[in-house]
Amino acid sequence: MRKTLLFSAAALFFAYEQWSFYAWMQQHGTVSAGLAHAWTTLRQDPMVFMAWNDMGVFTAVALTWLWQDLRRTGRSMVWWPATLLMGCPPLLVYLGKYTHPQPSTHGPRP
Repeated sequence: MRKTLLFSAAALFFAYEQWSFYAWMQQHGTVSAGLAHAWTTLRQDPMVFMAWNDMGVFTAVALTWLWQDLRRTGRSMVWWPATLLMGCPPLLVYLGKYTHPQPSTHGPRP
């Protein structure tokens, strides 16, 4: 069930990203115009700037964990650039494919 939910979330998020990029391109016409608008918005709105900072920290933490997990398990490092470039969908697929809930080492609760 967990794997199905993660794969479904990855597929939905990937579709949402594609739709968002298409809508962004329709609104701004070119990538450079869209990036210029994003930069202006980022500089003018402190809440947007704070959200980007938060996303940057979270991305760094997630990519650090992924790098360490890939090295520890000997899996393909292709997951790292895929996650860096495409965001959440590859990470969700990785979590669904390779991670499993760990049994508790503390024993049953009283």
